[in-house]
Amino acid sequence: MSERGQGKSGRSKLGRWVALGVLAVIAVAAGAYVYVERSQTQNVQRSALEGSVAVYSYNFTQYDVAYSLMPGLRWFVKANSATGSNLQLFGYKPAVPDAPMQISWRYDSGPQETAEEDYPFVVTLPQPRRPAGAVVLELRIYPDGKAAARYVTRPLVSEFSNVDPALPGNDWVTNQ
Repeated sequence: MSERGQGKSGRSKLGRWVALGVLAVIAVAAGAYVYVERSQTQNVQRSALEGSVAVYSYNFTQYDVAYSLMPGLRWFVKANSATGSNLQLFGYKPAVPDAPMQISWRYDSGPQETAEEDYPFVVTLPQPRRPAGAVVLELRIYPDGKAAARYVTRPLVSEFSNVDPALPGNDWVTNQ
């Protein structure tokens, strides 16, 4: 083989190795980027949900209700739905443990139904007393703008009818 032929084959082998090396570096960089992005996303999601409690909502009004306990999050409860079967797993997390609880809601059906962004009922309640251990938040919405909330270890649930609208116990916080 001539010198010129050997030079071309040497350069082409070298070029192949360089190309493979560049591809390997790109693959490692892409893999590292994906790993970092996924781990950061998991940490953000975990920290946003950490410390949140499930919310059992009870609607004692004759209309569907849309409500919010935290900015940007809203849930819906059907009219006269106060059996204790409405559950939002990651429904509430106070900004700080003693922060007041702001509840906003609107009617989502009936003659008082408002636009999606309009929440005419807004109350700020003191943070309810929180028992030790795992808890859930019971949230009750009544006609005429009344709301009540408390933390409990076992929520009131009825299989066949609404729970009693009276507030049992002395651990409720309410605006009326």
